[in-house]
Amino acid sequence: MKTRKPKPTIYEQVHDNHAMVQRVEEGLPVMEVVKFGKQAGFTNEELAKLINVPARTYARRVADKTRLKVHEGERAVRLMRVFDYAKRLFVTDENTRGWFNANLIVLGGKTPLEYAQTEPGAREVEAVIERIEDGVVQ
Repeated sequence: MKTRKPKPTIYEQVHDNHAMVQRVEEGLPVMEVVKFGKQAGFTNEELAKLINVPARTYARRVADKTRLKVHEGERAVRLMRVFDYAKRLFVTDENTRGWFNANLIVLGGKTPLEYAQTEPGAREVEAVIERIEDGVVQ
């Protein structure tokens, strides 16, 4: 008898662009975003702000266990992707969150979380992480 493999979570697929296109177009289940938030240490209020959804709307979606709209899903995937990328360097969720909330000169005094609110900003945060890995930036 074959056992069925559970469908990977969004966070587990966040670097698979092909899978993410389909998941975002279908509408990301908000509960998977909540699961990521709990693991990473984000509150629902922080997640709502980070994916630019009014807190009450986000709370309603969580209560109803609905899906995010495409543009919200794109922002959620971006957050998860950059967080995961940083976590590979900083190892723990706590260390990663600490770095994400630090004001960095290289980002014009903004935090990586603030800077990663747009796709170009997220790409720059990823570039900073790469430079840290290479020993170029602190």
